[in-house]
Parts: sequence; structure tokens; C-alpha cells
Amino acid sequence: MGKRSAVLFFTVLFTLAVLSVGSGPVKAETITLKAVTGWPKTASEYKAFSIFTDLVEQMVAKKAPGELKIQYIGGPEAVKSQDQAQACQRGMVDMIFTTNAYYVSVLPDVDALKLSVFTPAEERAKGAWAYMNQLHEKIGLYYLARLGLGTQFHLYLEKPIKTADLKGLNIRVSPMYLQMVKGLGGNPIVIPPTEVYSALERNVVDGYCWPSVGIRDWGWQKHTQYMVDPGFYNVPNPLLINLKTWNQLPPKLRYLLTEAALEAEKKVVALFDDLAKQERPGLLKEGIQIISLPPAESEKFLKVAYDEGWKDILDKRPVEGAKLKELLTKKK
Repeated sequence: MGKRSAVLFFTVLFTLAVLSVGSGPVKAETITLKAVTGWPKTASEYKAFSIFTDLVEQMVAKKAPGELKIQYIGGPEAVKSQDQAQACQRGMVDMIFTTNAYYVSVLPDVDALKLSVFTPAEERAKGAWAYMNQLHEKIGLYYLARLGLGTQFHLYLEKPIKTADLKGLNIRVSPMYLQMVKGLGGNPIVIPPTEVYSALERNVVDGYCWPSVGIRDWGWQKHTQYMVDPGFYNVPNPLLINLKTWNQLPPKLRYLLTEAALEAEKKVVALFDDLAKQERPGLLKEGIQIISLPPAESEKFLKVAYDEGWKDILDKRPVEGAKLKELLTKKK
């Protein structure tokens, strides 16, 4: 072998050796999903999101080490609750955990979730999740899950009532129960949660609507005298991902997130069922009295709540609303 040939031969061998060393398994680059929530970290609702993120972290560690991370950016202090859906649509954040009330202006159909009589798991079995996801995809969002809290809303007041009549009362609302309060004769005032305490303190409102868990997170019990039964609606808190981000995720990670979402939906319902049972004794200790409306008034209260809720949706979205009503209510 000539000198030139020998040099060429060993050069090729060296190159092959280098290539063989570098051809081992390549560690996947971590995909980070930036997330925000409609409530601060101190609110009870955040517990539902942390259940989901804990499950994701556990599943990633077992099935996709180092491949996925959910980075929590913050709550309303990072992005205003009412702006989070648009931020997710535009890709400014990848994931949001919010409530339907904060993006009905973007997707009116989502308001139907509050009127569902089913658990998230039952909604999936009935095809409601799939249909709701189709509606979300049209606006660039993927409807990953409903981490509904398994609890209802209640009316909290500073003045007592004996009937399903709110005439003369200023009630703090979000868009979620605005029509209901109007239907019961009350004066709805839209105020973000962060301003409710001062509104109660200054007697700007006579009461408010909120889930059966969580008023003590905000200190509202200090200005609340009564909690009204019956409860109404079903807490509907969607977990959403930017559609483009979702479609670009490897199938393995999409499957993992779905698996975590399914498990979280069940765990959240169980957790908040327990929290609701613990909450009422706590409220009673705070001096809050329970007003149980008479049967006929309770029936009227709920009829107005659900009739006004569906009427609003059907007026805005006749075709989609009718389909959602079919999927989210029990046949008589």
C-alpha cells in the first residue's frame, strides 16, 4: 500500500470511528409548554390544575424522561383572566386552565358546559367532549379536558331572601350567571374576583355567585351573611392548548397529555366533592347561615337558571346550542 493510499485508508477508518461514536441514541430536546391559569395559585381552583401537572410530571418521568415540561407562568397577575384565551390562540402561551365565563366572547358555545348534568367522563362517553373540541378547533384551540370541580355554584348574600326573587338586589356576576340573575329580577354587576372584596366592603353589591368551595380563599366570608340552597349549574373549567402547538407535539406526548387529562378529570371531581363536604361546616363556623328555599321556590329558582342559560346559548348559536343541549342533558 502506497503512502498516499495508507493515509486515505486511515482517514476513512478514523471518520467511521467518529461517526460510530456519535451514532448512539440522541437525547430528545425538552419541549416546554408555557401555562397560565384563570385564578391565582392561592385559589382552590388551582388545585385542579396542579393535579393535572403532577400527573404529567409523573408520566413523563416514567414514559418520556426529559421530553416534556409544563412551565407555570402565573395566574391573572401574568395575563388577565379575560385575555388568556386570546393569548393561547395567538401562541403567546401554550396552555390555559380557565373557566368558560372568561372566553364566552370568543366561543359562545362553551357556556353550555355549565349546564351539563354529567361528569367529564360521562361527557366523553356521550360524545360531548368530541363535539366541544370540534368547536374549539375552529378557533385555534384544543379542548384537552374539563377539570370541572364536581361542585355547583351558590348564591351568597348579605341580606336574606325567602323566595326565588332577587328584585332590588345588586348581585356580582361573571358572564356565566348574568342571565340567571336577570331572570330572577336581580341587578347583575360584572366584577372580576379580585375586586369583589372591596365591592362587598363598600356595599356596591348585596351578594355574589361562586362555587360551593372557595369564598374563604378571597376573604369574602367576612362580608357574607347567607348561602342559598339549592346549588345550580356545574363548575366548568376547561383546560386548553394552542391547536398548532398540540398538532406539532409528537404523538407519544399527545397521548401522554391525554392520559393525564383523563385521570385528572376523575381525581378533580373526587377531590372537590370532599372539599365541598368540608367547606359547609367551615362556613357555618364563620357565622354564615344557610337559606334553604321552599320546594316550590327551589324549583322556580332552578327552572329560571337553566331556562335562561339555554335560552341565551340557543339565541346566540341555534344549531350548535341545540346539539349541545342534546348531548349535555338527560332525556325525559
